Amino acid sequence: MRIFPRPARPKALIDDIRRVWRSSTSRYKLVFGTAAFAVTSLIVTGFVLESHWGVLPEGPQIVYAEDFPANRTDQQIKEDQWADARKRRALAEERRKEWKKVDDALSSYGF
Repeated sequence: MRIFPRPARPKALIDDIRRVWRSSTSRYKLVFGTAAFAVTSLIVTGFVLESHWGVLPEGPQIVYAEDFPANRTDQQIKEDQWADARKRRALAEERRKEWKKVDDALSSYGF
């Protein structure tokens, strides 16, 4: 028992597409079928082109880490954590204000 069907030749595929193209009386099916094929081809082409260029720059990647003294007290650790939390909250608030401006601008247009 075969699990996969027998592979078709490219000529059979082309003949099948011609048969469907000629027998279809609904033009909208042909237009949307062509559009679906074009969009799919565009997406696949985008992935292929992006894979050739890569995302990260070539060469070694340098990662910086903060170094802490080994004899820090728990109080110093907590103070550092609170300072970092304040910075994160300030950045989040700044980001919220920027998006609020965008929302207000879109609201003035009725969105």
